[in-house]
Amino acid sequence: ELGFSYVELNASDTRSKRSLKEVVAESLDNNTLVDYTGAAGGQSGGPSGQSHCLIMDEVDGMAGNEDRGGLQELVQLIKKSKIPIICICNDRNSMKMRTLSNHCLDLRFQRPRVEQIKGAMMSLAFKEGLKIPPAALNEIILASNHDIRQVIHNMSVWSAGDKNMTFDQIKHDAQKAQKDIKLGPFDVCRKVFVSDEETRKMSINDKSDLFFNDYSFGPLFVHENYVKVIPNLAKGEQARHMSCLARTIDSICDGDLIDKLVRRDGNWNLLPSQAMFSSVIPGELMRGSFPQMTDFPQWLGKFSSTNKTQRIIQELSTHMRLEVSCDKRGLNLDYLPSFRSCLTQPLVSQGSEGVPQVIKAMDDYDIVKEDFDNIMEVTKWPKSFDPMAQLDSKTKAAFTRQYNKEIHLTPYATGAAGGRKRKARGAPMEDEVLGLEEETGEGDGLNPPSDEEEEEEGIETDTMIKAKKAATGKNKGGAGSTQPASKGKGKGKGSKK
Repeated sequence: ELGFSYVELNASDTRSKRSLKEVVAESLDNNTLVDYTGAAGGQSGGPSGQSHCLIMDEVDGMAGNEDRGGLQELVQLIKKSKIPIICICNDRNSMKMRTLSNHCLDLRFQRPRVEQIKGAMMSLAFKEGLKIPPAALNEIILASNHDIRQVIHNMSVWSAGDKNMTFDQIKHDAQKAQKDIKLGPFDVCRKVFVSDEETRKMSINDKSDLFFNDYSFGPLFVHENYVKVIPNLAKGEQARHMSCLARTIDSICDGDLIDKLVRRDGNWNLLPSQAMFSSVIPGELMRGSFPQMTDFPQWLGKFSSTNKTQRIIQELSTHMRLEVSCDKRGLNLDYLPSFRSCLTQPLVSQGSEGVPQVIKAMDDYDIVKEDFDNIMEVTKWPKSFDPMAQLDSKTKAAFTRQYNKEIHLTPYATGAAGGRKRKARGAPMEDEVLGLEEETGEGDGLNPPSDEEEEEEGIETDTMIKAKKAATGKNKGGAGSTQPASKGKGKGKGSKK
């Protein structure tokens, strides 16, 4: 209508970041022949003579390798474009549209009403010589779910043999040609609560079918958004509004109990009952105006955080089992808040000098560096004081460096391989040093250990056993004894310094 020329890119075109840069970006600042023709002929154009635009159809379908980076590049093009860019999407509630919607004027188009489609279809039937009762045309429009293209297609097919169509024939054929539409959870939630012409004509079975579009997500959306609806039953009175809210949450609670029976015992025949309590009854009580956007259920994020916290507390309980006497609940409520202060207060008050005290407390309770971070995360409440924020980077680095430098024995496996370790890369092991001393005549003349002695030393150095090294020969304490070996030279074959 305004005389604009346009370039259209739809889902069949490659709309990646590279293609948009090469094809679209260069044409945004260019003038077309239509611009110059319009300026010469006096036609209406833009204020600078530009009268072309870019149409991005089905932008919510930009995904995959072919369209990688396309949305981000489109946002950059919108920021510097001098011509109109029209973006069309089918699913406005898609997560991908949130970034794009911040840079666009959001225009929402509703499906055309029956009266709007009916006038155009009666004109089309008159021009084609088709005689169809107005009531029958209503049935065709409702069966196609207000889809104009399907209405025209059905009229063309049904009138191929006979131009005179009766109401009974149309009603019978329309029931067979009903269009099925897959509704998303956002649309289902709005249909449950919004009072309009379409929902007024829905039967109780139709309202129950809304629940079965997604019976796992549907109750969560209803529970999250019912408080945002302004019910017609309240009639503007606060007391009635609160009564509707109370009756609604009672019904949702009953539906949740039924859902537990379904999931736990496998009583799937109770799903229709859950549909009544979780969707139909809340919709009837709170049906009215829905002024806000449908919110995504926050329960999913809270449930994920709860599971993560439970895993952390279970791991801490396992590591500290020998030093504490409580269950997970007691550990979380009684030990961890005090332990948080014990681990952070020396670092805050003494700085780097408090590092040995903190490491000693960690060794006493058999926790490792990962447990230290987990304790800080579990014991931090919203808007609570965070002692780690007071530590400077030098103190944190000194703590990490000192902890990694020392060896920490734990009564559980920490992922380290058993057996003796090299202290540094390329350093010889203990057996090699002893053998070298014997060959050169230096040291105390110890003999190389036998196979039996190697097995005994393996027990001492095992990360799963926390015990002092024992003498392996016929010295004081005997083989396998936990008493320390004598420190003198030559006291017992196989003794260590």
